[in-house]
Amino acid sequence: MRRYAEMAGMIQGPDCPTGASASPRPLYIILEPEAASAFLQDGGLLNISLTTKDRVLVADVGGGTIDLVVHEVTECRPGAGALKVKEVVPSYGALGGGSFVDINFFNLVKKKVPCYLDFCLREYPALPLQLFQWWQKVKLAFDGSRDFCVDFNLINSGLYKAWMEYDRERHIHREEREYWNLRFDFDDFKHVFDTEVVKVIDLIAEKIDMVQVLMVVGGFAASPYLKRRIYEHFEGRRQQIVIPVDPGRAICVGGVWLYLNRSFIQSRISRKTYGVSTVRHWNEGDPENLAYKENDGRRMCRDVFSAFVRAGDQVNLGESEERYVSPSNSYDRFLNVDIYSSSATDPLYTTDRDVRLEGSFQVDISDGMELGTERLLKLSMVWGDSLISVTATPKNFGDQGRQKAGLEVRFESH
Repeated sequence: MRRYAEMAGMIQGPDCPTGASASPRPLYIILEPEAASAFLQDGGLLNISLTTKDRVLVADVGGGTIDLVVHEVTECRPGAGALKVKEVVPSYGALGGGSFVDINFFNLVKKKVPCYLDFCLREYPALPLQLFQWWQKVKLAFDGSRDFCVDFNLINSGLYKAWMEYDRERHIHREEREYWNLRFDFDDFKHVFDTEVVKVIDLIAEKIDMVQVLMVVGGFAASPYLKRRIYEHFEGRRQQIVIPVDPGRAICVGGVWLYLNRSFIQSRISRKTYGVSTVRHWNEGDPENLAYKENDGRRMCRDVFSAFVRAGDQVNLGESEERYVSPSNSYDRFLNVDIYSSSATDPLYTTDRDVRLEGSFQVDISDGMELGTERLLKLSMVWGDSLISVTATPKNFGDQGRQKAGLEVRFESH
């Protein structure tokens, strides 16, 4: 989403069109699980009393994804709820949710009425939309009761005739009235819902032991059946379970509050290792194809991954990590800074298979030629909401106040 917003010039970033100026009303992207966590800050609204070091597991169960985050309260105020939180473990999740339930439903329809798809294509193209609209209402009515049963009328569309003819051509004979409605009972609904319900419960179970509060939000969280299954599965545990009356609206309310209180999220857990490509003395075991000799005969190793932050590390938003680098040759007039990322915790070389180039820039170091390889350049990485700002500043040469270069790369913490 951020990449497309950058391409449209709505926010500044690596993919902004050349020469695009900052928007006077820049887009601010808020993650739904974090918005839900912010919704919890108003303790009175949900009758929840949070104290410092309490942990909250937020499960955002939407249409196409299930996203979970664990936050620990770092600062709170009596009567005002949590004021600041930090991420405890890397956010996690899976594809799934309400849209997948819809897919399961239509697969069941095609199984019950084998000629359904062909009939829609040839005779009644509007039927899928009519069935979908009916299904959206029925889906919210299913609460897991064993006597639950609903019928969808097939007479008006004419599908009942096509279905009856389809069966009779295959020597299947039933009374005509049995084709008038498409019936769905408890077992049908359970079949449609359970793959996604179990997925949600399993994801929650992964981290629930480390928290005091479980909060479930998102469009699919409005399902009475999902609510019932969550309460039944985690019944008797010490965790307080919170599912707002309107779980979709909770995200909107929390999102507005989070925009107005941007210091609420204090830190995140990095899902990747970020660093730069450097050169060092060659060590035994280094790949031969990365070895080379300097003019003075020193054997060196290029493309070495120098990590600023590793996957799984806590990153405090707004803070920076710094490293000092210098040119490998005294006659170098420019120094290239290449920023890499890796899903591995300890990548050794920037040529490793799981290492990706995030961006690069060049720094003019010609002002300090007399210092040769003693020229020092300070590299800084500042961690933002979803971007890393990388800058390079001369330390012992040139105009340190003006000679500065850098770029922004994406920070994957979610």
